[in-house]
Amino acid sequence: MAFVEQSNTSDAQGYTYSCFGLRIRSAMALPEIAVASAPSDDSDRPVVDVKFGTVPADLPTCAGDQSFQVGDDQVLLKVKDIARYLVRGGCEITIDLALESSLRNVRLFLLGSAFGILCHQRGLLPLHANTIVANGKAVAFAGHTGAGKSTLAAYFQRAGYEVLCDDVCVLSFDETGRPFAWPGLPRLKLWRDAAESFGHDSGELEQAVDGMEKYHVPFSRAASAGPVPFKRLYLLETDEPGTASKIVRLRGAAAYEAIWSQTYRSQYLGPMGLKRRHFDQSIALLNHAEVYSAPRVWGFDVFAQEAGKLERHLLEA
Repeated sequence: MAFVEQSNTSDAQGYTYSCFGLRIRSAMALPEIAVASAPSDDSDRPVVDVKFGTVPADLPTCAGDQSFQVGDDQVLLKVKDIARYLVRGGCEITIDLALESSLRNVRLFLLGSAFGILCHQRGLLPLHANTIVANGKAVAFAGHTGAGKSTLAAYFQRAGYEVLCDDVCVLSFDETGRPFAWPGLPRLKLWRDAAESFGHDSGELEQAVDGMEKYHVPFSRAASAGPVPFKRLYLLETDEPGTASKIVRLRGAAAYEAIWSQTYRSQYLGPMGLKRRHFDQSIALLNHAEVYSAPRVWGFDVFAQEAGKLERHLLEA
């Protein structure tokens, strides 16, 4: 599939992108996302507008806290020294920049927390996971920050698998409750040592976060790529050397707890009044997909061996 390069120009409406199953019209350039190859490619997808504007310092609200406030069909996200983001109705994000804020960091929270809120508003289920495509099905890897999700995705990419998304995997459900994973940002965020271990020169990569040695590693995918049936979620956990723990399928309450723990920005669901819907979505997910606990030994010296064990398991019927 051909990758559509970032355009250096914009029309009167700004830049147009395809991501998370949405058509994004943005007043600011978002180099982390592939530009839609033509308006007709995704004209049937829901439209989200991203713009700059004045955002209130607070919302009249009875839910949330100082950094996260819920009003009527809108959510205010406040990130100190970065920006205030007002997310409305699942279709609009207004950004009010802080003085001297870094646009790189503004985009980081826009494409992370702000879009996580928007996805929840739209009835989508975002998981904090990296996802690849194996045998035509989406397979996701979740775990705590630093669990090696992006590094694992880079391993599978080098092995010939398509990477569907990095960090955030957005799921939608059809009328029967079957889950589908949508393409996310066409880049991996790798720490310097991981990026260089896969042959990348960190000096030629764009920094992902100001002040951190974490970099964007772009990969090829068509901007108009569609959703993929979701099959498995692996919860990455730490194993002790020499224990040879097995990958185990989780069921019932344990599987539900894994989904909750790996739901992106799950702390927002209570104030937004969406816990019941999340429960229903989780049950639908468990009716059509599998959840596994995947313990593995940490360390670059055993990385390929541990990743190979996981690959053999995910290729099983």
